[in-house]
Amino acid sequence: MTCEYNVQLCFARPMGWGGGELAEEAEALLRWLFAGATLDVERMEPEEGLDIVVARLNGLATWSTELQLLDWMDERMPEDWWIWIAGCKAEVIPKEDAGPCRIKKRRMA
Repeated sequence: MTCEYNVQLCFARPMGWGGGELAEEAEALLRWLFAGATLDVERMEPEEGLDIVVARLNGLATWSTELQLLDWMDERMPEDWWIWIAGCKAEVIPKEDAGPCRIKKRRMA
């Protein structure tokens, strides 16, 4: 069954770490991982010597729980990126098929 997901990830990394900019690297990684999702990447003010980026994703997938989504991310995200995740919020919303062009939220009884 198709579900909508919303994911917010906060990345924090020492300023100047590596060769690139954190926001650009995080955006490239998330576009690869969540191909087709809506992605918004926001650079935050550096704090205590850290570059901080918040990424918000929204899309459709077949996960039915937040745990399934996080397990999927765990299997696919490069291991060296996990140390930069400072926070994660995930929500999976079950949907009901409403015809060939529409999807609506499933009413929970």
